[in-house]
Amino acid sequence: MLYGLLFTLFFRIRAWGVENVPSRGGVILAANHESYLDPPAVGLALGRQVYFMARSSLFRGPLVSWWLRAQHSVPLERGEADLAAIRQAVRILREGHGLVLFPEGTRTPDGSLGIFRPGFAMVAARAGVPLVPVAVHGGFRAWPRSQKLPCWGRIQVAYGEPLPPPQGGRAACLATADEVRRRVAALLDGLRRKE
Repeated sequence: MLYGLLFTLFFRIRAWGVENVPSRGGVILAANHESYLDPPAVGLALGRQVYFMARSSLFRGPLVSWWLRAQHSVPLERGEADLAAIRQAVRILREGHGLVLFPEGTRTPDGSLGIFRPGFAMVAARAGVPLVPVAVHGGFRAWPRSQKLPCWGRIQVAYGEPLPPPQGGRAACLATADEVRRRVAALLDGLRRKE
């Protein structure tokens, strides 16, 4: 509670489209990845607990590992097919939880929107859950990759309308990934116009 209040005050977080996120049941929130601030920014505005996938190397230090697990983060081996993490993601979704995923796979180096890898769409297909496109804007200015610590800033989050899980194999997952990216780009344009 205190953490959420401090985060909201420090980064003046604003959210739009929260009503697009189902209030219960499994759902993937597929967001662009600007900074380390994105996971709490995506989750704070929601009236439900969500889980996060984070690269396993972040769990090496005991304090950081404890903090990440307290925030319901799940370690993921980046750059390879981590079947255990995929199974865990599907289990979390089938148990009716929300799961935040960053299809770009890493934080943006320059603030631009990267390519969306289709793995998140495959997880949605396997779990049979909808996907909500999410745009985060302002995190890159507050905490770019080149900076060790964040600075004051304003972070905006927009949640788009949910898409059904893809059906039809890899081609359907690729098409869904492209569509989610297109919708995130449109949401980002809308957030930039609000500045």
